[in-house]
Amino acid sequence: KPLLKGLGIVFAFSVVTKRLNLVMLGGLLQYLLGVMVIALPVLFQPELRRVLEELGKNDFFARFFAISPRENYDVVKIIAETAEEMARENKGALIILEREIPLREVAESGQLIDAEVSVVLLKQLFFKDTPLHDGAVIIRGDRITAASCILPLSTRVDLPLSYGTRHRAGVGMSEQSDAIVVIVSEERGKITVVNNGEIRECSKQGELLDYLWAEFAEKNKERITIPKDIFYRKMDS
Repeated sequence: KPLLKGLGIVFAFSVVTKRLNLVMLGGLLQYLLGVMVIALPVLFQPELRRVLEELGKNDFFARFFAISPRENYDVVKIIAETAEEMARENKGALIILEREIPLREVAESGQLIDAEVSVVLLKQLFFKDTPLHDGAVIIRGDRITAASCILPLSTRVDLPLSYGTRHRAGVGMSEQSDAIVVIVSEERGKITVVNNGEIRECSKQGELLDYLWAEFAEKNKERITIPKDIFYRKMDS
């Protein structure tokens, strides 16, 4: 507030000096005004970021980046099928379904990619001999946007003793975002889904698919969408 007040005062004096034809003082004030305007985005970076995130979550903009209900169902079906296959094979997985809250920083902790969601690719990413098998895969819309991502660990003391780092990471991600997290236990061959910190075990075939589809249907009613984005890219240096 003091900065904005000062900016207003400088602007007012600048107008007065221009009307009085005080060239040197007016030029100095114009220069000072320019410096203050340039400094504003830096000083108000957190506020500007919050505004941009709110715009990004606005349903009006989401309509332009939405996938169809048919495509949406195909995506959750692929995720459920992948999780069930990996559970039967006792292979671990950690899949993040990004929703309205952007996960850019989390995505950048791993390897940024842009690939169509498929059972084959998801299983390959979590295969032990591949360099990206550690960490989480992030899915936004119908695209895999990042792999091998590092997630924040939950500090909850009420989690089952059988939960290891993968489960704590999944719960932690759910606590800090609106993402839905699908976890496959390598040791137990069990599927867990976490949403808003709430943990659900999916023991029956098709249970995960039913849950995911119902969740997205409830969130979006008639127009079921997972908004797309201009996917994160690392600039070549």
